[in-house]
Amino acid sequence: MAGKLKVGVIGTGIIGKSHVNSYRGMPNDVEIVALADIDEAEAKRVAGEAGVKNVFADYKDLLKIDDIDAVDVCLPNVLHAPVSIAAMEAGKHVYCEKPLTIKGSDADTMLAASRRTGKKLGMQVGTLFGKEVRTTKRLIEEGALGRVYYVKTSHYRRRGRVYVDGYATPHFVQKDKSGGGALPDMAVYHMARMVYLLGNPPVQSVLASTFQELPMDEERRKASGYNVEELGTGFVRFEGDVAMFVEEAWAAHMDGGEGDRIMGSLGGIRLEPFAFYTHLHDMDANVTFDIDSYERRQRSFGRWNDGYDGSHKHWVWGLLGRCELIETGAIGVTVVKITEAMYKSAETGKGVSF
Repeated sequence: MAGKLKVGVIGTGIIGKSHVNSYRGMPNDVEIVALADIDEAEAKRVAGEAGVKNVFADYKDLLKIDDIDAVDVCLPNVLHAPVSIAAMEAGKHVYCEKPLTIKGSDADTMLAASRRTGKKLGMQVGTLFGKEVRTTKRLIEEGALGRVYYVKTSHYRRRGRVYVDGYATPHFVQKDKSGGGALPDMAVYHMARMVYLLGNPPVQSVLASTFQELPMDEERRKASGYNVEELGTGFVRFEGDVAMFVEEAWAAHMDGGEGDRIMGSLGGIRLEPFAFYTHLHDMDANVTFDIDSYERRQRSFGRWNDGYDGSHKHWVWGLLGRCELIETGAIGVTVVKITEAMYKSAETGKGVSF
């Protein structure tokens, strides 16, 4: 694909505005051709700021524009699947806000639509593009960790439940629209990162619990219809005898969690702040890497591809043929299935096998 990528954005709420701004930061690579939102007045306001000519109240009208190469879906989670599928069937590549959708069966249908139409399916997952992740991926692929057998992702907010703690809109805390609370809103980022680093292996089983225990403003609870978890925790087994522990909290009487950790037979990694643990000459060793110096040197040698610097840039450059796209859509499918199984396990008190 030569020249600029021509994009249409569906949804101009909080997330849609953020995506529009990301594209505006790439004026040499992207042209925003059209916006669509049921709140047409707000869509027109955003279009005026961004210099976008075409505005629609119905996304189906946006899909009729032949010049659009790719569509960015920034809608409530429950709408991701039907709109994305319609866009791919209309001949557009699709970049979808996380999570990919809320049901595993819908996620499979989205990926099948991508393969059937030949259109790329991507998911916004910025956690794949930090320097720590790039370094970890390289070390795993080069065998520095040996056999990776266990990963852990642990993140807490002290007080950060959407809407009821003072920000964003109520649909985030209504399960029929969002699919859940802390898991699809935040854990998706961290689970996707681990699934990517593990090479997206098939899932074998999931055992999980979810909780909503902390008090909240009662007026906000009633106004929002809050019915999702503030904490989700689970244990995932993948094929190949690999395990992942997950815990994610919107609100907890605790500090920020233990972060992301990866254990292998020859070494282990803590992602942020980055640390590498191994043994040398029969002695335990904690190794400090100068990642910034390495990446600067690779850039100066002409061995660096800027298409891996961020999620939106990666999507755009991948479609323009400037870098090889990471299959974030397929990663998103795995994360949706894990999340769905976590809810089922929490509800039944039993493990879920695949």
